[in-house]
Amino acid sequence: MMQDPLNYLKAFNRCRIAVIGDLMLDEYLWGHIERISPEAPVPILNVVRRESTLGGAGNVVENLRSLGVQVAAFGVVGSDETGDRVRALLSAHGADVRGVIADSHRKSTRKVRLMSLEHGQQVFRLDEESTSAVGGDIEDNLTSMIRAAVGDVQAILCSDYMKGVLTGRVLDVVFAAARERGIPSIVAPKDSKPQKYCGATMLMPNALELAQLVGTPVDGDCWLNDSARQVIDNLALEALVVTRGGEGMSLFDKVENGLRRVDVPTTARSVYDVTGAGDTAIAAFAAAVASGSSLETAVRLANLAAGIKVGKRGTACVSSLELMDSAREEWAGHSKLENEASLSSETRTQDHRAQRARPAVTQHLTKV
Repeated sequence: MMQDPLNYLKAFNRCRIAVIGDLMLDEYLWGHIERISPEAPVPILNVVRRESTLGGAGNVVENLRSLGVQVAAFGVVGSDETGDRVRALLSAHGADVRGVIADSHRKSTRKVRLMSLEHGQQVFRLDEESTSAVGGDIEDNLTSMIRAAVGDVQAILCSDYMKGVLTGRVLDVVFAAARERGIPSIVAPKDSKPQKYCGATMLMPNALELAQLVGTPVDGDCWLNDSARQVIDNLALEALVVTRGGEGMSLFDKVENGLRRVDVPTTARSVYDVTGAGDTAIAAFAAAVASGSSLETAVRLANLAAGIKVGKRGTACVSSLELMDSAREEWAGHSKLENEASLSSETRTQDHRAQRARPAVTQHLTKV
């Protein structure tokens, strides 16, 4: 019998998670393209609206706050206007920003997207950033603050966008502190060097990121099983969650005779915008794990949250109420499936079963 997710969803507001990673500012300049520049053969965008949102690890923070989770944010920004805006947005969402360090030698990451109102799409992007690894006093201060903060959190989430904050030393401190405290460390990996993440409790890559970690291209179901086993064994992980787009998510965790694989099919009814779905998924997964749910329940909730997110246009996050409503509907379908499974085969018809949501498929992958 599966866990009731509502018990854990209701506990989200009692959870506190430390989010460590690359904080960014995403800007959107919306306007009309009505003529070509007389100075060069390029279109002129007449800007009529500006929007600023948190990106990178900041988007993970915003998603957690939308789910009601308390968040302590850790990262490094520049001593510039962009850094000030990142801190202000984090504070506006109710995050603890005492762990966000300003470095006068760095430039805050800022991505400016020029958007055409006529076409509803991006026509140009401008990036400002520093990607060199943090070091010296900045790295010392960051690791000291992380050690001091883990005493009152139920999970640590590392969001790596390869902008220099999650150095090998920072991650070593995070993983060691999590082990000492007995709490999970969950990583969204972007680096192709897998040993960087050795010692984490769990990784949550998409299929392409998993391919980078194992150094082979995505190639079918056997590839997924073999790659998951390789990463879990080589990095001493407790579990791996692979997000697979339209195919849903796959959980791999250790069992007595090898690995257990649980496939959770996508719940998305419509797809308008996949931007930020990965951040939404890992936020919901971490929140569920922090609330004490099983890994399978956490993956199911993450999958539901991602399904809601891709049905939204723009950068809107998933609220705890939206996730609760979706979970009630989804788990009601699973409860009916379980009840039907207890009936005799003579009383179950194919037509009746076809009306129900597809349940997760569990496999046990024995050691080779």
